[in-house]
Amino acid sequence: MGFRTFLTALVMATACSPTDDEVGSTEGGCSFTSCTTACLGAGLPGGFCQGDLCVCHESDGGTDSDAADLADHPPSDGPAEQCDVDILVVYDTSGSMMDAVGPLTTEAFPGFADALAAYPHLGTVHVGVKTNLFGEHAFENGGVGYSCDGGVEETVQTSLFLTNGWDTGEPHDAHCCEEIPPLDCGFASGQRWIEGPSATLLDEFACAANVPCQQDVMAGEPTLEAGLRGLQHDGNAGFLREGAVLLVVFITDEEDQSSQTIQAVHDGLLALKGGDERYVGVVTIAGPRVGTVEVNSVTHAMGCTGVYGGTEETPRIMDFTALFGDKGVHYEMCGDNDLSGALSQGFDMLKLRCDEIIFL
Repeated sequence: MGFRTFLTALVMATACSPTDDEVGSTEGGCSFTSCTTACLGAGLPGGFCQGDLCVCHESDGGTDSDAADLADHPPSDGPAEQCDVDILVVYDTSGSMMDAVGPLTTEAFPGFADALAAYPHLGTVHVGVKTNLFGEHAFENGGVGYSCDGGVEETVQTSLFLTNGWDTGEPHDAHCCEEIPPLDCGFASGQRWIEGPSATLLDEFACAANVPCQQDVMAGEPTLEAGLRGLQHDGNAGFLREGAVLLVVFITDEEDQSSQTIQAVHDGLLALKGGDERYVGVVTIAGPRVGTVEVNSVTHAMGCTGVYGGTEETPRIMDFTALFGDKGVHYEMCGDNDLSGALSQGFDMLKLRCDEIIFL
């Protein structure tokens, strides 16, 4: 079942029909996804399962005091029946990555979304996308930097998650940041991130993942630290939720140039989840440890080439991933490797994290 088909079935689900103060009986048991969808259809922000009952958040109380109590106080005894997930994609948005963005957007990410949607214990999802920079940077042409022809500079806070992307009909240039106006992705959440389950999740993600080119050649590419700084930034407050699993996906064709050590970035990510390693996983999509061909005519860095272009050696990134043990996945962007495989491995790891939290 494709992602859009899944979402259509989800919207039409009738197993949970909230009635009588937004609490409804179910046939064959209550599932989190069908209950959430039914509550959303009733104009409420979502719901949860209390045995065979679907209970919507923000019930108006009505005349059923038991229903109001359930809505105000979700059950806390016993294991959770679903796993909420916060996913941050940290994208290298330099010119050299632009030839990889199209295939990632149209091939790799939809498969990941399909697998994510099919997981039976999936709860709600937050998805954010950001560049591999952090802090304020002066870019040309309204935030699209390092253009071929030059342009007017504008200061951009790159720690914030992206809410726009390039038109999927416009080809990405492999070396220069073209003067293509970014489009507002119009997230239905009204936030700087995407929320699901939602009928618009896939389209919103495809828009944001079709990243505009932003490159500050003087600042380098602090990819790993940029992910941590984005999650710590006040402008993205609310993205991380207590009790949700955090998955950070780093995508780059060059070595990390963060000033922080890889141990410091690792520890910083764990600290965001109270130091509990069960709640943090990483996927790194980058280069090999030892390169086989020269892929950068300017830096003369060794690496590999493939369907996603040239990729330099990234031993630092690989060592960072290894710090997470079985909660880290590294995938080389080399040869004919299908990057949807990396995301599939990441989802398999994510299921293990959720299963560990739900069932242990």
